[in-house]
Amino acid sequence: MPKSSLFGVLLGCIFLMTWQTSSAASTGEYEELCRLFKNGTQIRKPGTCDQYIKCVNGEGTVLTCTSGQSFSPSKNQCVDTLANSNKYCGNRCEGKDGEWVADPTECHRYFYCLNGEPHPGICPNSQHFNEANQACQHGVDSTCVDVNNICELVPSKTKFRNENDCAKYYECNSSESHTASTCITTKKRQYFDVESGSCVEPSTIECSAHSKSGICSKSTKATFVSDKATCRGYFYCQGLSPVIDLDPMWMQCKEGYFFDEDLQVCAPAAQVVCEYNRCEGRGTMLVASSSNNCHNYIRCVDSKTVEEETCHFDHFFDETIEACTPTIIYDKCCDDRD
Repeated sequence: MPKSSLFGVLLGCIFLMTWQTSSAASTGEYEELCRLFKNGTQIRKPGTCDQYIKCVNGEGTVLTCTSGQSFSPSKNQCVDTLANSNKYCGNRCEGKDGEWVADPTECHRYFYCLNGEPHPGICPNSQHFNEANQACQHGVDSTCVDVNNICELVPSKTKFRNENDCAKYYECNSSESHTASTCITTKKRQYFDVESGSCVEPSTIECSAHSKSGICSKSTKATFVSDKATCRGYFYCQGLSPVIDLDPMWMQCKEGYFFDEDLQVCAPAAQVVCEYNRCEGRGTMLVASSSNNCHNYIRCVDSKTVEEETCHFDHFFDETIEACTPTIIYDKCCDDRD
């Protein structure tokens, strides 16, 4: 029996919804789960035992095991017998009474078990259901990722993206739950690369959610701070002293311009010293490096840094023509810098 303070909330949710007697599989599609996992991952389709999703280049294809077989995430293949199949795709309430269990297909759905029969319910205000706490909770406090018990769908030790922060990721453990980790330490600020399952330099991967960790500091004055990953991106930190702004707003200079933290403005790329990702937003091209006194350049492919090279014969790199030249270059981004 849940705590009395939670009982009313959950019981109210049950009576407000339309009662159903059928099992709980969602009618939604789950191919999009592949965006979280590396290429080649196979995911048991939520709410089923005989279907699985094969991920290829971020796209998912639903496949079905031979008749009578089930897909085993731990063995990564179809098998004749699947342990705990009742838990995964049958009646999750079997043998339970007066308990709430998670609907495996959606974070905000659950079942109330009454004499072994499942009665589906939905948390209010888009909250997530937490089976461990037997309660609905706000999404910001939830550990649910896309679907409940996501680690029931893939092998143990599988790592996958945290879409809210490129420096963070999750890893499935042997108990079919996940733990959160980060690539940011006191010594290095790296981002998670799902394909290698490791922490890498931010300039080598695409990111749509730059990490806010350690960005802002105590201040009574609002400031703009580099995102410490790209040259175009920056955060707006509110002056909230004595507390730190933990949720700064991310912004970006227009293409061809970089953020100059000293001047607090966006300026032409060649005029800004930046040792983060100078390729971001610039596609496939050669760009000037902020090292080696304008002799170095960076090879960009799809807005990611591939490698840094040095011009031969003591030539200088001219970004305007994307080539090395004997003419001395005095671009501010690299001049008089070793």
